[in-house]
Amino acid sequence: MEKIKQFLCQKNESANENRRRVGFFMIACSLVVFFACAIRISYVILAGRVAGVSLAERTEALYNGSQILYANRGEIFDRSGRPLVINGQQFDMIAVLSPDYTDGGEPLYLPQEDFPRAAAIISQHIDSTSEEIQAMLETGITEEGETLFQVELGSAAKALSQEQRNAIETELEAENIHGILFNPTNNRTYVNGSMAAHSLGYTTNQDGKVVGGGGLEKAYNDLLQGTDGQIVYERNAQGTPVPGTIETTRPMIHGENLTTTLSEPLQMQLETLLSRANETAQAENMTGVVMKADTGEILAMAQRPTFNPETMEGTEADNFVWRNLFVEEQYEPGSTMKIGTVATAIDNGSFDAAEVIPAGRIEVNGIEINDHDRGRKGPLTMRQAFSWSSNVGMVELFNKMGDDRWRESIGRLGFDKPINAGLPGEVVGSLPDDNLVDLAMSTYGQAVSVNQLQMLRMFSAIANEGIPVQPKIVVNEENTLENERMFSARASRQVLDYMRDVVEDEEYGTAYDLYHLDDENVSAKTGTAQIAAEDGSGYLRGANDYIYSVALIYPSDEPQYILYLTMKRPQNYSQNILPTIANPLMASSVQRSE
Repeated sequence: MEKIKQFLCQKNESANENRRRVGFFMIACSLVVFFACAIRISYVILAGRVAGVSLAERTEALYNGSQILYANRGEIFDRSGRPLVINGQQFDMIAVLSPDYTDGGEPLYLPQEDFPRAAAIISQHIDSTSEEIQAMLETGITEEGETLFQVELGSAAKALSQEQRNAIETELEAENIHGILFNPTNNRTYVNGSMAAHSLGYTTNQDGKVVGGGGLEKAYNDLLQGTDGQIVYERNAQGTPVPGTIETTRPMIHGENLTTTLSEPLQMQLETLLSRANETAQAENMTGVVMKADTGEILAMAQRPTFNPETMEGTEADNFVWRNLFVEEQYEPGSTMKIGTVATAIDNGSFDAAEVIPAGRIEVNGIEINDHDRGRKGPLTMRQAFSWSSNVGMVELFNKMGDDRWRESIGRLGFDKPINAGLPGEVVGSLPDDNLVDLAMSTYGQAVSVNQLQMLRMFSAIANEGIPVQPKIVVNEENTLENERMFSARASRQVLDYMRDVVEDEEYGTAYDLYHLDDENVSAKTGTAQIAAEDGSGYLRGANDYIYSVALIYPSDEPQYILYLTMKRPQNYSQNILPTIANPLMASSVQRSE
């Protein structure tokens, strides 16, 4: 019995000892935790950081806000101040769901019980059903029942017009529904749709900023876009600015406007005439440009196919190209090149208008060169060779000039130098290879490549007594080319006179009675250029695998305008197609005198 008592006493002492140990251990742990917390709190107080995040910065971010002030993009006008590209404003719609979004205790959020009514109203004004809108609103409530601050309402709720916003807000207000907000976004409005689309260009939206993507929008982006500003402010618990705390840290500078040389009425007429002509021709592409002969100011410039830079309608067409065909494409110009060849030959004494040549065919280093009629007209005078567009006549002039003299002369025409007309992406032409065949072919516009504005510059030298002007599309654009004399005044006047034969000579005019201007004479030169195969195997051989063109300088006596039209690979060719564009356009330009 005594042993049992002794055993129980020892066991009780052991239990008491264990309790004391546990007590000491818990006290020690508590002290460790306490001191750890104290050290941590002291560190936070002294260092002001938690998990690498600055408390001061976090507090500043919570109660201090900033906002970017987007500068208005400069607008684009025609030569008379008519707007061509303007700024508009659209809106992206969102729904604020957080109950914390209040003002003076008044709720400004959209509660879940109002989802169906809000969705029904919104669906009447955007391209989404009420079920789709409600489903998007429901994504703002998590599975745990937490509410997101806001949700977006899909692509159909973006880029809304002012009218859509007003209608939605009015109906929501009538139903006392809050929480639907509209964030403004800038957009570009192209007043006349696809008019001059490749010249004016288009814009893209990059991080809320409108940026030029082509044409003048791209070339003059730095001028048009301006400089964004910024404001900072203190905000309350709801995140709204506290009155009197807004401060500008970077001033906003709006973009500068751009005035073009284009004439809106003439441009619109060219667009209409090109569209009608292409309905008949069904060409791979067509172009037209009207330029003031004495200043180089481009009054109208258009191409087909085209597109709407606001909606991008037209870009899906199989034959659509983004390139501006006037500056971003090389081509062999064909017989319109003969204008420069004859003027050069006159200046170096190689051209005798009355000289008779046996037209039809000629050989250069064993390569046969033919006329378009294979010589059916019989012998031609040199003047007739020009108006009848004889390739053989031009090669005869080349033989008289000699390859060295022609090589030097064609270099002065500037086909290997950029025009810098104010449009981006210019691809300069190239001179013929240094062999007799290519040099001879270049006299009639093959084996030499150009861009269209380079051809305009050469035409302008004929119109201005031998001195070219630089084509341009922006008013007050600085001249970057030295307009050195290209031909003599005598040669230019003679060529203008010979160009009249093209439309006035019943027997030897390639465009006889096709181009007219009331009470005025017109100087013209037609062109039919072969198209080089992409694989380098020579030229395409299809029935209409040509670039058909005409250059018109008018009136002949005192040139004021230059009109240049091209039509590439039409499915339905007729020599009457280009005159349907040119004749009304010539009449309008002279009447407007712009």
